[in-house]
This record gives sequence, structure tokens and C-alpha cells, in this order.
Amino acid sequence: MRILSELVAPTDQETRRPRIPVVAWLLVMSIAPAAVTASEELPGHEHAPLPIDTTLSLAGTVDLALAAYPDTVLVGAREQEAMAWLDRGGSWLSDRPSLMLRYQSDRWGSDTGLDEYEAGIQLPLWAWGGRSAVQDYGEALSSETYAAAAALRWQVAGLVRQSLWNVALAENDHELAEQALDTAGELARIVERRHELGDVALSDVLLARSSYLEFQTALIDASAALLDAERAYRSVTGLERRPGFVPETLSGETAIVADHPALALANSALERAEADVVVAEQSANTGANVLIGTRRERPAFGTELDDSVGVTLNVPFGGSSHRRVAISAATRSASAALAARNLQMRRLTLALHEAAHSLNVVHENLAAAEERLALAERQQEMGEVAYEKGELELIDLLKLQSSAIAARRQVSRLLIDEKRQTAMYNQAVGDMP
Repeated sequence: MRILSELVAPTDQETRRPRIPVVAWLLVMSIAPAAVTASEELPGHEHAPLPIDTTLSLAGTVDLALAAYPDTVLVGAREQEAMAWLDRGGSWLSDRPSLMLRYQSDRWGSDTGLDEYEAGIQLPLWAWGGRSAVQDYGEALSSETYAAAAALRWQVAGLVRQSLWNVALAENDHELAEQALDTAGELARIVERRHELGDVALSDVLLARSSYLEFQTALIDASAALLDAERAYRSVTGLERRPGFVPETLSGETAIVADHPALALANSALERAEADVVVAEQSANTGANVLIGTRRERPAFGTELDDSVGVTLNVPFGGSSHRRVAISAATRSASAALAARNLQMRRLTLALHEAAHSLNVVHENLAAAEERLALAERQQEMGEVAYEKGELELIDLLKLQSSAIAARRQVSRLLIDEKRQTAMYNQAVGDMP
């Protein structure tokens, strides 16, 4: 209540400065903290921090995240499909054999005693080149399966890299927000003491408290951003721990190479589609069917049963109009795979160029930001001395303080972003952890 009484009966020092309306002062004081400390609890943002596991590497994190990633089941399904085609290509028959049974009698007709029994097995044979075409398709599908597994790990690695460095940036912002709040709290305490001594007006106290509240809000926002970043990491990895922020070594690759996981998958998909065209062509040329059977017959009552063995060969021919349907569909799929492969190459090349450009921009900005920080910190030091001597208004000191805080935040973020962009460049070029 001392400050309120001083407001009613201002000191000599206060009479030389503009008076703040009582309503405005009460509004500020109603939202100001009872004690200006940076260690106050921030309700609503408490959460268990994400612990660091020193035994956990980036590669280990990627492997653990991959094991729990939903798309992993698709790789298993691809593998089963490839094994099925390889098993089919290993068979000597193009399709399932079938059993033929036949019985004929005139018992319900002329009833002369005619009885015929016939049994056989039908064997579908491969068309010329059909078996090798199926085997090649199975091999192509198997290769695509391995490429898909590698591409999925590359995809997950990108998510892990991004989420980890987002956590690093959020932690940095949170730490800087705490430091800024400490600085603002210390300045507010200094201003309050000087006001009690009659050196500064109440307006400076309110201004210092208002600045403190701004930095307190910034800390709340930083805490929320850190919480969101850690939740995103947990969502990507399914882990309740993380590795330390170990900077990656910049890859020496400067272009997209054939073994890039995403490009390798596109190439494998194209090879599988081309193999499918051959399968369609061979499947259209239906192979012959061989029927091997035996017959037992009796022409009439009183005659002996005769046994015989026969072979029937069924060879299809013609029907080009029917074959073109399956072949054209497979050809269209192959063309789509070729277009997708070329498009993927363009996307990967563009992503690599953007990653390289972003890394260069960070390097250029970092030098300028460090120089700006040195100037801002020097100006803040000079401003603090000038304010102590009464040569500088508090509002001007707060501006210098905010400028130094912003410069410090920019440098620290650029230092982290340099590491993050290095990881993103490695990701773009296909360098796996």
C-alpha cells in the first residue's frame, strides 16, 4: 500500500514526471505478480521433461521408431506377395491341376448294358517363356520390397531428424525466455528500489513491471512450444526418451545418386512394372493343357470290360483382341511407373537444392547475427550505465534490452539451425544415420 499512498501524495521527484492515471495503475498492478521473480510457477504448462538417454544414438532412435511405425506392416505384405510369385515361378505347372471323372450308362435309356468309366488328370503347361517371366516378376517384386523397406527407414529418419531438432530449437527458446525473464525481473527490482529511494517515478515501476509481464507471457508461450515439440517427437518415435543433440557430419554427396532410398524405390517399382508387362504378354499366350486319363468300358451285357489309357492335348490359338486388354493395362501401369520415377527424381533434386540453399543462408546470416549481437550487448551495457546515472530513460533502456535479447535469440537459433540444416541436407541427399 505504500506505492498507492505515494500515488496520492507524490514525492518531489514524481512531480517532475507525467503522472499515470490511477485506473491505469490499478489495472497494471492487478495483473502484476506479487513478487517479481523468474522462478514462479507457470500453471497449465507443467509436464514431465523428455529425458536424455546417453546410450541412445540417432540410428538407434530411427530403428526403434521404424519398428513402431504403422507403414511397417505394408513391407511385410510386400514380402509375402513376392514370395508367393517366386513360389509360383518355381512350379512346373502354370496353374492348378484338375481331376476329371466321367461315368456313362444307358441304364435309364435303351438298357443294353453300356457302362463307361473314365478318370484323368489335367495338367496346365507353361507357355513358351511364361515360367521365366513369372520368376523374373517375383525377383523384381522382391527387389522392390527391399527398396520399400529402405525407403521407409529413410522416411522415418527424416521425421526423427526433424522432430529432434525442433525439440532442440524449442529448448533453446525456452532457456532464452527464462534468461530474459530473469533479466526483466532483476531490472524491475532495481527500478522498485530506486523508486523507494525517490530516484525514479512510479511510471518507471509500472513500465518495468509491464515489461516483466511481457517476458512472462513469452516464457509461457515457449513452455507450450517445447511441450508441443516433445509431444511431436513422442508421436513420431513412440519413445519416452531421446538421444542427445549430436551434430551430424555434412555429407560429401552433391547430387542425387541411384542408391538414394527414394529413387531406388522408384527404379524398383519401374522394373517391377516392366516385368509385369512381360507376364501379361506371356499370360495372354495361354499354354497347352494335357489330359492323362484311363477308361474302362463295357459295350453291352455279357461282354468283357475293356481298359485303355489316353492322352489329350488342348492347344489354344488366336484371340489377339482378347490378349491386348491385359497387355495394354500392364503397359499403362509401366508408363505410370516411369513417369513417377522421373517425377521423383525432380522432387529429390529440388529438395537437395533447397537444403543446400538453406544451409548456405544460415551460414551467411550467422556471421551478420554474431556481429549484431556484439553491438547490441555493448549498447545494452552502455544503456544500463547511462540509466544508473540518470542520463537515459527507462523506455530507452528497455528497447536496448529487447534488442539484445532478440539478437541473442537469433544467434542461438542460427547455431542450432545450422546443425538442423546439416541434418536436413543429409536427409535430402539420402545419407542415412
